[in-house]
Amino acid sequence: MPGQIVTHQGVTIIGLTDLPSRMAAQASQLYGNNLCHLLTDLGGSDQFAINLEDEVVRAVTVIHRGEVIWPAPKPQASVPAPQSPDRPSLSSPSAPVPGWQTVGSQLLWPIAIGLVFLAMGRWAPPSFLTHFTVFVLASFLGWKVIWDVTPALHTPLMSVTNAISGIIIIGGMLQISGDLFSPVTLLGALALFLGTVNIAGGFMVSQRMLNMFHR
Repeated sequence: MPGQIVTHQGVTIIGLTDLPSRMAAQASQLYGNNLCHLLTDLGGSDQFAINLEDEVVRAVTVIHRGEVIWPAPKPQASVPAPQSPDRPSLSSPSAPVPGWQTVGSQLLWPIAIGLVFLAMGRWAPPSFLTHFTVFVLASFLGWKVIWDVTPALHTPLMSVTNAISGIIIIGGMLQISGDLFSPVTLLGALALFLGTVNIAGGFMVSQRMLNMFHR
């Protein structure tokens, strides 16, 4: 019946007529686009047909010609191709051994960063060291959080990072009111620039992902 939710033999039938109004506007649009693509995959109103060979159609079909065929069988996982025996392994004796120049170039950046930190600890004021410590910890934790998140959660993660970037922009605006060439002012300007880039890029990526659902 319209406007009711009925459960029959373990199957829940949702007959709500105001289902889109119960959802957020963005989620409602995504849900409607998914249903539109599903109906298009079924052939539309002119060439409607249920192709059980289609994995999507088979997964959403519960009853076909009076027979309950749900749940659908799990799709077979593709077997990876065997590795060619002629491919040389990484541990083969013919692999080149890194020379002193390669090792030196790899150690150059850590040594340079360590010298910069030593110089800051020796000559920078205590207030700057406090803010810089928070900045380094926030950068490291932010990088680890974003790096370890699965791609499926990148869209909600961008919303959180945009909110954090707004706080960073406010903090940067409060720090650029001092001396023009002081380290605090320069770092505040840098934080203001990076926060603006992050927010603009987050909105652009989100809009591009939403446009993927438009026909």
